[in-house]
Amino acid sequence: MSDIYNRLGPQGRALLSQHQHQHQQQPGVVHFNEDSTTIAPQDLDFLINELRFPRADTNVSKVLGYLYSYVPYIKHEHNLRVVIASFLNTPVCFSGQVSFEENYFIIEVFKLIVDKKLKISQPTLTIKEFYTILLKELSNFANYNPVANSWKVLPIITGMLLSNQLRDGLYTEHNYVEYKWFFKNWDHEMLGLFKKCLNYSLSHTHSEDVVNLSLLSLALVFRKEESIKPYTSQVADGFIINKLVSLIYLHPEYSIIVYQKFLNVNPSNPELESIISKEIIQKPVIKHLNKLSFLLEAYFSQLEIDPKSANLVMETMLKIESFNKTLSHSIKSSRFNKFNGPADTSYLSQQFWHIMKSLLFSQIIIFQGILTRFLTSKSSRGFSFFTRRNQVIIESEYRQLSHKFLSNLYYINFILLSIGQGGFDNYNFVYHLALELAISTGPEFERFTKYLIGNYHEVNLYPDVLNNDYITHSKVMFVLGLWENYLQSAGSSVSGGFSKEIYEIAISIADDRRYINTDLLESGHSVVLFHFANIQEVDVNESRQYVELLIGQFPTRISPHQLNIAIETIGKKILSSPIAYQNSKYANSAEELFEYLISKTIPILPGIPIEKSQSTTPISFQELSTSNDTSNRVPKSEYQFQVRQTPSTIRESLITTIISLIPYFPISVFSAWLDRVWVLICGSSRPEQEFLIGRLWKTIGEELDLNRAEVGIRWWYNEKELSVRRLGTISKI
Repeated sequence: MSDIYNRLGPQGRALLSQHQHQHQQQPGVVHFNEDSTTIAPQDLDFLINELRFPRADTNVSKVLGYLYSYVPYIKHEHNLRVVIASFLNTPVCFSGQVSFEENYFIIEVFKLIVDKKLKISQPTLTIKEFYTILLKELSNFANYNPVANSWKVLPIITGMLLSNQLRDGLYTEHNYVEYKWFFKNWDHEMLGLFKKCLNYSLSHTHSEDVVNLSLLSLALVFRKEESIKPYTSQVADGFIINKLVSLIYLHPEYSIIVYQKFLNVNPSNPELESIISKEIIQKPVIKHLNKLSFLLEAYFSQLEIDPKSANLVMETMLKIESFNKTLSHSIKSSRFNKFNGPADTSYLSQQFWHIMKSLLFSQIIIFQGILTRFLTSKSSRGFSFFTRRNQVIIESEYRQLSHKFLSNLYYINFILLSIGQGGFDNYNFVYHLALELAISTGPEFERFTKYLIGNYHEVNLYPDVLNNDYITHSKVMFVLGLWENYLQSAGSSVSGGFSKEIYEIAISIADDRRYINTDLLESGHSVVLFHFANIQEVDVNESRQYVELLIGQFPTRISPHQLNIAIETIGKKILSSPIAYQNSKYANSAEELFEYLISKTIPILPGIPIEKSQSTTPISFQELSTSNDTSNRVPKSEYQFQVRQTPSTIRESLITTIISLIPYFPISVFSAWLDRVWVLICGSSRPEQEFLIGRLWKTIGEELDLNRAEVGIRWWYNEKELSVRRLGTISKI
């Protein structure tokens, strides 16, 4: 007997021993000699009998184990034909009672069988014979009864095709002449058989398990660079899309709903790794989530432009949104709702976040396919998207969809925050295109975003909640990002009432006396700044409230540069278009703001350094464009100050911020206000004076329009140059 006994493993050896014992009791049973070329060997006699007449305890796993041990070593063509035919007819795998997940392993085992055959140093059947026999047997079996048999050959073909990379590396690359054309023809014929069988297998007449196995086979064979249409030319796109969505997101046993097992597992269970691997990670849908998503992307990207397709896309988005909402709420009440969760190195946490990342990437792939259709799709009449008729139709459709894209990203933003957005080009494409479409809906977008943050079932802005609830925090961060982009792109077209409402929310969130997360504070500041940049008339009380907040966070959370950005944004608005007062100690809003800044700076003692340790959690909000028109500025100054470029003390920072507002000082009080700034400089320490005088001269000499430059330079030379020279801080060049 061959060494098959050792290769079978304990279960196979037990079965083999039982059969041999039975045969010894039955003298009429014929035993075949393996050396004979006309009859099957003894080992194969057992295998074929087990395939055709399985015992009660024989299952898919046992059958595939036997095949893996036998098939690569078969010596004769006839025996290989008999084994494959017996396998295709075995009720263990193909009775219709076997689940999709069990039969999925046919794909993996046939890949392993072919891999092993390719690696055998002295093959018993030549590689060409092996491939030729399998192609012929599968073709004959499928053609005999295409409706009933087609789905049975799909996982076998898939497994073989998955072995092509190893095959080409071992054979084609080393013996190009002998194998290139043979394998090229074989691939063409086998792929043609796969497509033919696929169209018979994807049908309402088949069970859900058969359809799922067929779809997974397609996902593993299909390549992104191909067109999907030739694979399923006889199957409706809507049927495939609905089945794929169900398989990926909705099926209670097979889909990625299995993530919920993470929520109930005992982290102290000694069998934890085995449980996670078997019940989640090794699930076919989880294992091939990217492949399935790329397949769904391909079908969406080539949908025609018609009402039926539009309804199909919207229905899909609603299904995914329902999944994401449930996901968000489930994680919110779980052990994974932690700010430092992604950094947890425990096995359970690492595996959970790995699955979450796969889930996020899967959805971005699908959304990308839907949006790609927006850019490239063609209507059923063959007109390009860029014709006027199609443009109106599809833009209307995608404006309706845009809120659904953003709503889905809102629910899964906690995953994005855990991995970071940098370099995630696919996400950026989906987010920015969906946002652009949503912003074009104007008032609808405003109502939509207010609902996202105002829905108490989703968001609670109470500090104790937001400071400790990572999921809620991620939703608020997402909405603040929408507002920031909306204010930045829509500008003055944003309705005043909406801008005021989001200002009240954002300035509250930017208050570090209430909220502690740096990213949250940063987002709040960004929204507030864009609010001030957009509004026509700045409320001085609002601006003072915000400046008070800024100074209170400086320098522990806000750097000198950030303080400068924020105050210059507000100051530019107020100083450029001051509001006149009556019956007030201030002539206008510009004077009130200037005096307020002066009053905040005077009490600051000279020489207090900005320690690096003071900015342990610095905020970094986006810089706004606050510079004046440079067309009327004077040439560079004739003085060069050999001093540092950044402030190093708290007093320097505040005075530098006031200096940055000089280009916006009203011309009527320009010299008088320069005098006030000069007093602040003179009240500083000698190193501070040197730095601040340099900044002052740079502003006067380089950053003023012609009218202000004339007044400023005359003020400098007539009144301050001698004082400056006494300090010895400038040199003529």
